[in-house]
Amino acid sequence: MKTNDFKINANNISTEKIRQMEELRKDFPILNSNIVYLDSAATSQKPQQVIDEINKYYLEYCSNIGRGNYDWARKANKKVEETRKKVAKFINAKENEIIFTSGATDSSNLIAYSYMLNNLQNNDEIMICKEDHKSTILPWMNLINILNKFKINIIEKEILIDTEGDYIEDNLISKINEKTKIVVLSHIHNVYGLEMEIEEIVPRIRMKNPNSKIVLDCSQSVGHINIDVKKLDVDFVYFSGHKMFAETGIGVCYIKSEHIKEMKAIKVGGGQAKEGKLKNKASEILEAGTQNISGIISLGAAIDYINKIGIEEIEKYILYLTRYLYEQLKSIPNIEFSKGIDKYSCVVGYGIVTFKIEGIDSSELGEILSDYGIYVRTGDFCKSGKSDDSIRASLYVYNNKEDIDKLINIIRYILSDL
Repeated sequence: MKTNDFKINANNISTEKIRQMEELRKDFPILNSNIVYLDSAATSQKPQQVIDEINKYYLEYCSNIGRGNYDWARKANKKVEETRKKVAKFINAKENEIIFTSGATDSSNLIAYSYMLNNLQNNDEIMICKEDHKSTILPWMNLINILNKFKINIIEKEILIDTEGDYIEDNLISKINEKTKIVVLSHIHNVYGLEMEIEEIVPRIRMKNPNSKIVLDCSQSVGHINIDVKKLDVDFVYFSGHKMFAETGIGVCYIKSEHIKEMKAIKVGGGQAKEGKLKNKASEILEAGTQNISGIISLGAAIDYINKIGIEEIEKYILYLTRYLYEQLKSIPNIEFSKGIDKYSCVVGYGIVTFKIEGIDSSELGEILSDYGIYVRTGDFCKSGKSDDSIRASLYVYNNKEDIDKLINIIRYILSDL
């Protein structure tokens, strides 16, 4: 059963709170038009508050960090470290456990090569799910292929997903043994839109093999639900800033303190501490060269924006919208839903609904919707395994029932014209 079913209910949000949330749309300049943006699982739009902070950096104190002793450089450095504190507090981590990357893909590769490359031995096993996002699994498949070329045999074991869209928990646990070095999981699935029962799975992994390391992709959960790395009890967490109102090209990787000294730099250059002078800060090992300073500053502003709204209020509102979207889509003739909200019996909704309409090419339908100013995602959504061409509608705080009604009405109009 989904963890949040008991905390958050679609009926738990008042009419007044819905009205307040709908007012947030005014914070997003790009949405002052007739466009209906339903692709937030790919990237979120940016509120004026974040845009202002980015502009302020470029207009008032644009400089590098860590090297200058003048006012602009000191201010830029202070902003970056303030953001590190904000991120740590946001996910209940320590500052020394947070590093900035270019995004989820960069973070996933960094964990694979900075940590696991130095800790894998012949015949060790890695567990991944072929239905997860490519950035979640391809770095590990690539690492396995590289090591195999050097006659180091690393075994890939597959995590399966059931017909509802959940990991098949018993099957996953049954495959863990003393050789299982790492288990790679997603928090909320980028196609199915389900929370993947991480709080139930992790303790069972720990019980079966306490030495297995657990990596968690939080790209779809960050900024949508509360993330507490202590409660999740995983070894590595990563996410992209651009899915939570920040710029593109900025990401976060959390590394549990006990693993920091086991990390080895895969990129070396300016800003790194000498090996003998490391202070157990992940950033001293893994943040070589000039960082995406404006991106980091934008992430700090994005966290401020989310905190001002309240993460539980965001979760309630997205659940309310997701349920409404699903109920309206069900009325479309010949609609076929993917795994997720349609297949799962509990009242869930994390902003993602994926579907197709029998007899209609999804990519073509997506293009027609675009002509009417409705932006959805079509394709395989970066799934590595076999996938049908579908449509994914994904929601965030700037959406409302009117957006959903427009989508439904246009689909009905398109179908009536065929």
